[in-house]
Amino acid sequence: MRDEVSGDLSIAASTIPGEVLVPPMVGEFKALQPAVGVRVDIFDSGSVIEKVRDGTYELGFCGIHPGGKELECIEIAQDEIVLIVFPEHPFAGRDQISLLELQGEPLILREEASGTQSTLRSLMTKAGLDIGKQSPRLVLGTTQALVTAVEAKAGIAFVSNLAAKKSAALGLVKQVPIEGLKLTRSFYCIYRQERVVSRLLNEFIAFVRSEFERH
Repeated sequence: MRDEVSGDLSIAASTIPGEVLVPPMVGEFKALQPAVGVRVDIFDSGSVIEKVRDGTYELGFCGIHPGGKELECIEIAQDEIVLIVFPEHPFAGRDQISLLELQGEPLILREEASGTQSTLRSLMTKAGLDIGKQSPRLVLGTTQALVTAVEAKAGIAFVSNLAAKKSAALGLVKQVPIEGLKLTRSFYCIYRQERVVSRLLNEFIAFVRSEFERH
């Protein structure tokens, strides 16, 4: 009984970590420590950083590096942002397209506070395309909403490869490479070191580090 960890852990997570990465990680941790209760709440990456910074949550997972020295940061995974189109779109039959061909296309975007949107804007600007000048047909609040909208032929979108895998495997969307462009990013676990005072939080952070090193 002395070795058992107990208590409740509240986690703030952005969409992709919260829907794809954190649930199996939490499941493995609970298998090791069944007396622990875990709650995961989903926000955009900017909100996750603020909620961990102000102490609302002890721990967060997000797609934006928080910067500065106030928050400790562990890289937990890497991801690629990919362009997806519906099967009938002219791009669907192409091996790759050029960046310039995206001009005028109806891009479906995430909200500005999204980690995917922030990373996409930065990487695309470096590559020479200002997506801020595009006229998005839709701005949606979650990555899964983007994938569903593309399936419904509402436009095309840049999304996490992790989020698009299932729909791509089912043939509902098609990933289209862009010539000379690879959009990659990382996901992070963040926390305030001075708030790591419980054995539960210490154990979970150690578990997160070991999972990243193992994978």
